[in-house]
Amino acid sequence: MTTKSALTVYKNLLRELSINNSLFSYRFSPIYFKIKDEYRRYRPITSKYCKHNDEVLFIAQTYLTYLQSVRQCKIIRATYSKGEKTVQQAARIVGLELPKTIDRPHLPINQISE
Repeated sequence: MTTKSALTVYKNLLRELSINNSLFSYRFSPIYFKIKDEYRRYRPITSKYCKHNDEVLFIAQTYLTYLQSVRQCKIIRATYSKGEKTVQQAARIVGLELPKTIDRPHLPINQISE
């Protein structure tokens, strides 16, 4: 593991765990202990381990990407899955505004303007 990038990935993993587990502290979750143990186990990667030098870092980055994607998916679903929307609400979501409508009094058919 490259020290700087491995530390960055580790910090980002812990940040994502804290964001995704807002109901309770992530430090008591089993995944936290698993990540911590894996980072401690593979900290001094040398040739005596069977894994390639960057394989553990790649797995950590993949899991980080997964956690970020889950968080973004929750945000997108919360934003866009609130049932049927009117045209005006849909336009506001994408940053557009509908033109204002002018109410004109309607003339009856049998009235002739002279």
